Amino acid sequence: MTSDRLSNKRPTAKRTYGLRAVLRWIARLLLPLAVIAATGFVFKALVASKPEVKKRPAREVAYAVQTRPVKPASIQPHITLFGTVSAARSVDLRALVGGEVIWVNPGLAEGQVLEEGEALVRIDAFDYEGAVREAKANLAEATAKMTETRATIASETSAIARLKEQAELAERDLERARKLVKSGSLTVQSLESRTLVLSQREQAVEARSNNLTVLKAKVEQLKANSERLQWRLDQAERNLVNTNLKAPFTGLVQKKNVDLGRNVSGNDSLVTMYDPGQMDVRFTLSDAQYGRLISGGKDLVGSPITVNWRLGDDIQTHRATIERITPEIDATNGGIEVFARLSKEAGLRSGTFVELSVPDKTYTGVIRVPQAAIYDDNRLYIADADSRMVSHKVEIKAYLGDDVLVDASPLDEGALVITTRIAEAGDGLKVILPGQSQKRAGQQQGKQKGNQQGEETGKQVGSKAGAQAKTGGAKQ
Repeated sequence: MTSDRLSNKRPTAKRTYGLRAVLRWIARLLLPLAVIAATGFVFKALVASKPEVKKRPAREVAYAVQTRPVKPASIQPHITLFGTVSAARSVDLRALVGGEVIWVNPGLAEGQVLEEGEALVRIDAFDYEGAVREAKANLAEATAKMTETRATIASETSAIARLKEQAELAERDLERARKLVKSGSLTVQSLESRTLVLSQREQAVEARSNNLTVLKAKVEQLKANSERLQWRLDQAERNLVNTNLKAPFTGLVQKKNVDLGRNVSGNDSLVTMYDPGQMDVRFTLSDAQYGRLISGGKDLVGSPITVNWRLGDDIQTHRATIERITPEIDATNGGIEVFARLSKEAGLRSGTFVELSVPDKTYTGVIRVPQAAIYDDNRLYIADADSRMVSHKVEIKAYLGDDVLVDASPLDEGALVITTRIAEAGDGLKVILPGQSQKRAGQQQGKQKGNQQGEETGKQVGSKAGAQAKTGGAKQ
């Protein structure tokens, strides 16, 4: 009997377990659907109950801008340029003679200032002293020979004078003999003998005269040789002096390339120095800038400029005067190089990078506005009485960095030029001027304050009405 009961309970338990599984599966399927349906119902109810918002009417867009009044004036701007300081007077000292360096100035070092005439380097002078002695000896020998020759010339001149006197006597004796021969007092043989004596004496005069001419030519040769020997002596003495290399002027040593014991030649550069009291600023003007500066026949040479040397936050200002201009415009950069001489007390070193302020020409009847205020290279906008943009065509006279000079003749004096750049700029566009923006902000704040006060008043009235309603209901 017990086995029958067990057999009856097992099918019932199986059926109960299967029914539960089916119910769980149905619950899992229906629960998400119920959640989705509830969410949709709530969303629909929220949408249906939302308050109706009134659409605001479209408002005109206005731009807050900055302005500048039109006040025509005569303006002389300054051109800002950049340049480099360089030495106007520099020298590369080379060894004028070759030899061993036996002495170097202890103060010869880069950055040191040496005085004019101060010895820098000394080269061994033994060979050059010997050359001077030899040249002096050769010149003394040539001088002695010339003295000897001149003494011989004097002797020959005196002898020729005596011979000429003897020839004159022989000639007079011959004339007398001729007269005696004609009278028969003298033989023809004696006449011929006197003629021979005259001929011999004339021959001696001619020989001595020719010898005198040779001696005079020899003197000229000796004179030429003496000049040549004198030049060699001067050269030897100069080479001896050049064994001492001296500073040609008071200058700053830029480079040193010599040491004790070095053997140098005439092609070796030993010292480079420049005069710190003669410094130039080298800069470039564009052809347009150069043309403006010389317009009206103005001479650019002699014009003063300002040199600014920036040392962090500190700026040192110096004066300079334009000294020279290169003769042609550089085709590579379209500019012309200019050199301005700094004042002696400037104290700037070579290679210093400086900023320059060069006075430009004077422009009359112009106004200065930012480049951002110019549209299409020739148009700017004026704010009219209704705070709307009105375009005007203008002529740009000069560009000054971020600003430009504009011819003010087409504009009314006192008109407000819009200096703020607006991408949507055009005639009739509404703008807000600086004073108007503050006024509008005040009005907006007043309006918001009034709305807040109205809301508070409404809340107070509603609360009071509710309280009265409750009181009346209680009385009833």
